[in-house]
Amino acid sequence: MIRIDNSEQIEKLTGNLPDLMNALSTAATLAETVTGARTIVLHLCSGLLPDVEVTDCISGDPEDVAALRKMTNALTDRYEPLGRMARQDPDAQSYAVCQLGETQTRSGIGRALFLRTGECIGAVGIGLPENGSDAPPPALDQVAANFEFLLDGWWARFALEQDLSDSRKRALRLQRISETDPLTGLENTSTFEGKVRERLTDPDQPSAFILIDIDHFKMVNDLYGHQFGDTYLKTVSKAIYDSFQSGSVVGRLGGDEFGVLTDLPKLGDSYLRSLLSRCRNTILRATAYLNKPELGRVSIGAAHFPDHSTEYEHLYQKADLALYASKASGRGMATVYSEEVGNRFDQSELAKTFQTACRAGQVVPYFQPIIDLATGEARAFEVLCRWENPRHGVITAEMFSAIFEDHNLATLLTRHMIQSALKYFSEGQRSLKVPAKMSLNVTYFDLMDREFVFDFQAALSDFNVDWSSIIIEVQETVVMGEQNGQVFRSLEELRRRGAQIALDDFGTGYGALRHLKNWPVDIVKIDKSFVRDLCTDYRDRAIVSSIIRLAKELGFSVVAEGIETRDQSTHLVAMGCEFGQGFIYGRPQGTMGFATRLMRD
Repeated sequence: MIRIDNSEQIEKLTGNLPDLMNALSTAATLAETVTGARTIVLHLCSGLLPDVEVTDCISGDPEDVAALRKMTNALTDRYEPLGRMARQDPDAQSYAVCQLGETQTRSGIGRALFLRTGECIGAVGIGLPENGSDAPPPALDQVAANFEFLLDGWWARFALEQDLSDSRKRALRLQRISETDPLTGLENTSTFEGKVRERLTDPDQPSAFILIDIDHFKMVNDLYGHQFGDTYLKTVSKAIYDSFQSGSVVGRLGGDEFGVLTDLPKLGDSYLRSLLSRCRNTILRATAYLNKPELGRVSIGAAHFPDHSTEYEHLYQKADLALYASKASGRGMATVYSEEVGNRFDQSELAKTFQTACRAGQVVPYFQPIIDLATGEARAFEVLCRWENPRHGVITAEMFSAIFEDHNLATLLTRHMIQSALKYFSEGQRSLKVPAKMSLNVTYFDLMDREFVFDFQAALSDFNVDWSSIIIEVQETVVMGEQNGQVFRSLEELRRRGAQIALDDFGTGYGALRHLKNWPVDIVKIDKSFVRDLCTDYRDRAIVSSIIRLAKELGFSVVAEGIETRDQSTHLVAMGCEFGQGFIYGRPQGTMGFATRLMRD
């Protein structure tokens, strides 16, 4: 049985319904022969013909139609946006090959269908054969290829009959190019802004204005290459598109930043937060096939329309502040704008005045002791950045860390901190009974700089400090690349000269054990999230105990971060932890407090 809905509209528009019927009948017969399935469902995209919403061709037992129709509907919704890029270039013959989308459920298997131009024209679903066995993927590919071949021929004849002139084709292509991002097929910045502004004219419809930024995208490009970066971008963009309801405006606003305007059934943060959480999870699932678990993390900021503003610029600004707050909270987070967020994170002001602050001596080192848990003596001091802002008071690095995605600002900060910290450290080191070390945090951008080690050497020489007094702290995300890269070479050279390498916040990143095995590491710092509930949560105790035991067997020293109580310290000593750091032993202090601590010790 073959049935085509909306057949009157097709006949009226094209005048060649019999041709379409013949094509579909032939393809359906071949599908049944190849697969032995009782039910074949073809779902054509709504954009194939104007004024035709949905067209279904059904062959076989109608009892299985509902499940297969749901599957094919989902496939067309998912892959039709990917055809936008190909529609800008009718010569993209091989585009579809890269975009084949398949799915499988208990009801059957399905695959998206593409014209030779790369345009997604629908999906085919195949019910399970009567014997209950799964139809093999090669059979699905053959069936899909038959449908694609016959529909492509029918579409070509239809286009010819419509006498689309070359000039009209060029005009349509130019229009599409001007409205969409060529890599992702999403709205470009100007189209996104125009559509959002139009939607903001209705204050009775609550909406969410959302900004999404891919974490560490520049690092991904540097580590894996721009071709991989483009694939990653397209995967994330599609996942973002899939995360929001039909009718949402989704655009790519910059290299790794995306914007969304989506209607909300009601105002309130709880619903919006669940929506943002779903988006993050969708992106994580979509990027899993890339087999790099450190990918898929995004930071999100959102603002309510009309509660937070009715103007595009103000909504953008407030969503941007919320995005900045997400990055400052450790990335991979979602934040909804609030007045508190607005007061804390005025990114434009911070970025504008930061370099001036460095020159004015407002960006200063604070020192927090790292204690020998057996003796209570300070064995090292971690250097922490603080901005003593005349207007906002003392600002911690977490509150302005997102600024340092900028290469120039990141390297400026590190070099400024090295010079400032070494000045005070060299003066105070001589007053310690037990020689202490200085532990400095460095960034990915620093280690990618071939001159970094030499500049560091020059600073040490200026202040007469030896490499053996230096500990270099790096986040796990910094060492997520290949061992033969510049980051690896810089760490090896620092270690060769006598510095120790500490892996910070251990256990919170990706591939932690791989990092211990392959990278030049001397010290493991256990993240404070595992120490916080050490005395009450048996799982945290098991994790911390395992890390300490493994680190010792590999020959590493262990530092536990975030120790705040004597009970935590007692547990850690019993587990064999050598060193600790936390408020119980001393909060980060400025240069005067550092000098006082040295004299006391």
